[in-house]
Amino acid sequence: MLRARVRRWGVACVCTLVLLVAGCGKRQVEEGGAEEGIAPGASDKPTIYFIVKASESEFWQIVIDGGKTAAAELGVDLVPQAPVSESEFSKQIAIMESAIAARPAAIVLAPSASDPLVASIEQAHAADIPVVIIDSAANTDKIVSFLASDNRRIGELSADSMAAALTRRFGEAKGDIAALTFLSGAQSLDHRKEGFLERLRSTYPGIRVVDFKDAQGKSDTSTALVQNLLTAYPNLRGIYANNQPTGDGTVRALDMAGKKGLAVVVVDAGQQEQWGLENGLVDAMIVQKPWHMGYMGVEYALKAVKGEKLPAFIDTGIVAITPEMMASGAAEEFLDPVAWRRRQAPK
Repeated sequence: MLRARVRRWGVACVCTLVLLVAGCGKRQVEEGGAEEGIAPGASDKPTIYFIVKASESEFWQIVIDGGKTAAAELGVDLVPQAPVSESEFSKQIAIMESAIAARPAAIVLAPSASDPLVASIEQAHAADIPVVIIDSAANTDKIVSFLASDNRRIGELSADSMAAALTRRFGEAKGDIAALTFLSGAQSLDHRKEGFLERLRSTYPGIRVVDFKDAQGKSDTSTALVQNLLTAYPNLRGIYANNQPTGDGTVRALDMAGKKGLAVVVVDAGQQEQWGLENGLVDAMIVQKPWHMGYMGVEYALKAVKGEKLPAFIDTGIVAITPEMMASGAAEEFLDPVAWRRRQAPK
């Protein structure tokens, strides 16, 4: 039932986000100008642009839903925007520049990489538009706050989960493993990689990482990378994938190869990753709290608009999901937060 709800949620959000990104109707952003229908002074509500990394990801759809919920509750006119893929830096820069030209009250931004968006962030700062960063840091201090999971902690928890999975499957936290990152240079992913490797070195010296592949920001390459790893390292005991596209690709490759005996840890909660956890291909899924991140992004951007001083960093939290949590229903709060929140609402 949980997978069915997630699938319906994903389809609905894709449709919604396509309309937003395509700029249908009155939400269209004219290049170099203010957004049609929400020109400065045209509404009593403050306008906040909400720019995330990719429209193709379920993770970002959930982030956007959190932002939209906050906007509805707090009286904000929200303008969600995104390129199709996380690797489309130039498109995210263009979206950011259009947002600045529209003169919103604030901008919430999830930068795809730590350097490409710096000039745009500093341009917004110079125009007195507060910028709240979510998920991934940018190499500038011209922001009002940074809300994210602790990505080094994600890496550390992933290493702990890998050691536990190896012990469960092989009787010891030892052996050769391989890993995948989606895009080198994306600070959040780099920090996950660093945290993972540092924890292995300091705590689990018997676990050896024989290869750490880079999908180079291409969602369709992870399956082939894992297939190649399985061929190149026949004695491989485990695989770690540090975000949804690499996790989904890992599950697909293992399923195609009929391999259920490896210790596998993935990050995020894509449909393939959840299916892998339910069907014995994945041992642990390290999950952020994307809905809360989106909600808090808008909440704190509005605080900045009102002149409140914000903490420099706010940790939005993580949790390790196990097959036992999936079976008991305890995982739903983190995997399907929209449906879970609706059920918690007063009747």
